[in-house]
Amino acid sequence: MAFTQIYLNLPAADLDASKAFYLALGGVLNPQFTDETSAQVVLGDAVAVQLMTHEQFSGFTKRDIATGPIEVINALAAESKEDVDRLVEAAVAAGGTEPRPAQDMGWLYNRAVDDPDGHSWELLSYDPSAMPGEPE
Repeated sequence: MAFTQIYLNLPAADLDASKAFYLALGGVLNPQFTDETSAQVVLGDAVAVQLMTHEQFSGFTKRDIATGPIEVINALAAESKEDVDRLVEAAVAAGGTEPRPAQDMGWLYNRAVDDPDGHSWELLSYDPSAMPGEPE
């Protein structure tokens, strides 16, 4: 079995602020799945983020919405270090925060950015052929 797409469903305290953040990451709003309680932002051919107001999100679970602890760090690969820098700067300008400095390992470059609700993302660019060590 092979999956064809991933949809990340995320609660958003301020739907408009969250949309601005994900659009700044280069996403495109999908109007078919967008209304006053939810917005789908497509980040690539196989990745979409479904942002939902807390009330809408709560309709899909009986669990409390986490607003502080971290449970997952999502990662997106970009084509170059320059793309990573450009996207993180745009996301920060749109209300995101950068929780730590960039990491440059030579073969892998990444930066972290949190959306307005604290959902964590790693943006990275890497060259697997330059990775140290022998493949297993």
